[in-house]
Amino acid sequence: MRITRSLFLIALAGGTAAADTASKDKDKDKAKPGNADKAPQKPAEGAGQNESLQKGGDDRPWASGVTQPEQQTALSLFQQGNVQLNDGLFAKAAERYREALKHWAHPAIHYNLALALMNLDQPIETFQSLQLAIKYGPAPLEKDKFEHAKEYLVLVEKQLADIEVSCDKPGAKVLVDGKEVFTAPGKFTQKVKIGKHTFIGQLDGYEARVKAPYIGPSEKFRIELKLYTAEELTRYHRRWEDATWMPWVVIGAGAAVGLAAGGMELLAKSKFDQYDKAVADCNSSGGGNGCSPEVNASLRNSGNTFRTVGYVGYGVAGAAIATGIGLAILNRRQPYQIRAEDLQHEQDREPDVSIIPVVSPNEAGAMVQGRF
Repeated sequence: MRITRSLFLIALAGGTAAADTASKDKDKDKAKPGNADKAPQKPAEGAGQNESLQKGGDDRPWASGVTQPEQQTALSLFQQGNVQLNDGLFAKAAERYREALKHWAHPAIHYNLALALMNLDQPIETFQSLQLAIKYGPAPLEKDKFEHAKEYLVLVEKQLADIEVSCDKPGAKVLVDGKEVFTAPGKFTQKVKIGKHTFIGQLDGYEARVKAPYIGPSEKFRIELKLYTAEELTRYHRRWEDATWMPWVVIGAGAAVGLAAGGMELLAKSKFDQYDKAVADCNSSGGGNGCSPEVNASLRNSGNTFRTVGYVGYGVAGAAIATGIGLAILNRRQPYQIRAEDLQHEQDREPDVSIIPVVSPNEAGAMVQGRF
């Protein structure tokens, strides 16, 4: 299931009190969940001008252990961030808020940080900040901000999905979208933007990488990274699996023709020997006058014919043997790497996962991915 990605716009706070009141009324109307589903836009909201971070009365657990100087430093940075937020300097505002949080993790600072992050298209960080903003309920926040935070969470969750990555190979480094998240064995869960993501497993300098298919809003995607040896993923095949005999038949036929050609050579030699003997006998019986060319010409012609057939046979035999050797080379066993999915099917015949391998000289990485 896919949805169009939500876009957020912030209207800067300022102007007269009447303008602020009208803006807040408009915010409430836009922030209703039903309206957000139709047009997922962030309500127009800016930072308050006089926020003191002192709401909550005497019982303020978010202030426990925070010294007064630290609170004052956080407040100063917070107010600087508010000015930059209202001026549309969202990156600088986020930087100030983060500095303030180092001194005091106040829910109101988390809330305003979320406002800045929404404009910077950082839904994961926005989600985390909003969760921290509502951690202690509405007490530490300005009026209506607690409800706004919950409404923003609904909107932001439509831009996010959940992933779970696991790997059992000791020492393998696991990265999600280029960021190392843990060293195996172990498991990692996190919210990510909807869309496609890259999961990488690294071991001994070799990299196994997979790009997951589109992960939709609120989907939970699990992926297990497995490692197989290259030997386990190696198979062999021939060009003509059902005709492994063919090269040898051609070679055998060539050899047979060669033997036949050799037989023709022997017959030719025999005919020439008979011819020579007949000529010699003719010369002896003719008193040294010799014999006419026509005498025993059939023996000579037969010898020439057998010799020619023998030479042709040698040529055919040589060509056949060369062809057979070429076919044998082409049809020799060739190694190839099977998909880890095929190996998995061989082992348990479970087709509900997709496994993508990456092979190295010594080991091969495989990504087993699926939705649950």
